[in-house]
Amino acid sequence: MSKYFFLLPVAIIVGLGGFAAFWCLIVKLLSLAGWQRLAQYQVPAPLPGPRTSLGWAQLNGVRYQSVIRAGTQAEGLALEAFFLFQVGHPPLLIPWAAIGPVLTEKAFWSTYYSTTIRTDGGSVSFRFANDRLAQELQALPLAGR
Repeated sequence: MSKYFFLLPVAIIVGLGGFAAFWCLIVKLLSLAGWQRLAQYQVPAPLPGPRTSLGWAQLNGVRYQSVIRAGTQAEGLALEAFFLFQVGHPPLLIPWAAIGPVLTEKAFWSTYYSTTIRTDGGSVSFRFANDRLAQELQALPLAGR
């Protein structure tokens, strides 16, 4: 046994800690482009009720692949991020009045939906690929229509 054998567990722990810190930094930086601009709609905890995973979603150009879950509530649209992405991504409840009309767009063989979410400082573009959520949103009397 080498006299440096005890350093292996320390190196593993430091490496895992460094990776976790780097992950949190990257996720936080990604949130600044869109999710943090919606922070005025932050709620303290995820709201109860059914949620559906969005195949992909995009907030102001930041694309999330199977990371965001969404659901409709009486008060508005609930959005939450998968637990590995919760740094900088608190649960949101966006009121219906802040959501613009939902447009259907097609690109090659894919269909996706887009809308804008109004904030105090402007708006955030929101694109997603989930037919069920799109149908629920399109059926609502949104203020932006």
